Amino acid sequence: MRAASVAALALLALATAVALASSHASADATLEGGDPAVQLVADIEAPTDIVRSGTPLPLRVRVVDQYGVPMAGARVAALSDGGTVNPPETTTDGNGLARFTYTAKALEVREFTIWIEVSSPDTIPDAVSFRVSVLPQVQQRPVLARPETAVSAGIGAVVLAAIASTEFGRVGLFNVVVFPLYSRLKREEVLDHFVRGQIYGYIMSHPGEHYNSLKDALKVTNGTLAHHLRTLEMQGFIKSDRDGIFKRFYPVEVQVPRNKGIRLSDLQHNILSLIRGDGGPTQQDIAVRLSVSQQTVSYNLRFLSREGLVRMEKDGRAKRYFSPEPFPAEN
Repeated sequence: MRAASVAALALLALATAVALASSHASADATLEGGDPAVQLVADIEAPTDIVRSGTPLPLRVRVVDQYGVPMAGARVAALSDGGTVNPPETTTDGNGLARFTYTAKALEVREFTIWIEVSSPDTIPDAVSFRVSVLPQVQQRPVLARPETAVSAGIGAVVLAAIASTEFGRVGLFNVVVFPLYSRLKREEVLDHFVRGQIYGYIMSHPGEHYNSLKDALKVTNGTLAHHLRTLEMQGFIKSDRDGIFKRFYPVEVQVPRNKGIRLSDLQHNILSLIRGDGGPTQQDIAVRLSVSQQTVSYNLRFLSREGLVRMEKDGRAKRYFSPEPFPAEN
């Protein structure tokens, strides 16, 4: 009889533990009232990730849910290991956007990280980071001259200043002084540089790619990419066009489309194909299957989520990605 009681108590304890575990799992997956939990997805947008010491860098944080719908009124907090983010905390507007300004000072080239945390009542929070390279201010070195040359230089400077004060004079000075110096770089030598040729070839086969997409695809540093893009554009091989926060690049003979819409890179097309056929892969699964870094996958998944092309679901500590569910038909 006593053994039967002990067995009954053990079964009761086991049933209670199972019920508690079930209720915790249900609480993690749903909110009060049985509605699906909302997962916040944050993305940091900036015109560049290289800035001069003391120069403010505008930042924009976009917050959406797992279906790509903007989240208004979400709390957005910012913190950096160097420099100042202003304001340190704010909320998103009706478009799910929060705006900040980042300023840092450095006597040498430094890299700092900005951390962003987003939260809202009854939602799953998110956190993202953004690295910024801070360059020191350019130091002007004084030029020492002998007294007689200083007088001549002073008179010449006054004359040049008078000429440059008019638009015609500025154009003339550029054509007479600046352009001949720059033209020493012959056009046929521009593509001789291996990396520059890679960049130009990629833009020829992927017209309309933006800066960050080029950097991820070609695995080059910010400084290298910016230098070669500027050279190719100045020499007339490519042209650029502003598209919202993005700067897109085209071969000079290609017409910039009027209706731009959403452009996807080859990697983004591959990610979408993998998600459609794999039934909820994680970021690590996608990175291994496509042989790219997890950071690259994370960046592209945020873009695809923002455009409503993928949705994310929490699976324990992992985030799994699926094709967006179709909207229910109207009655």
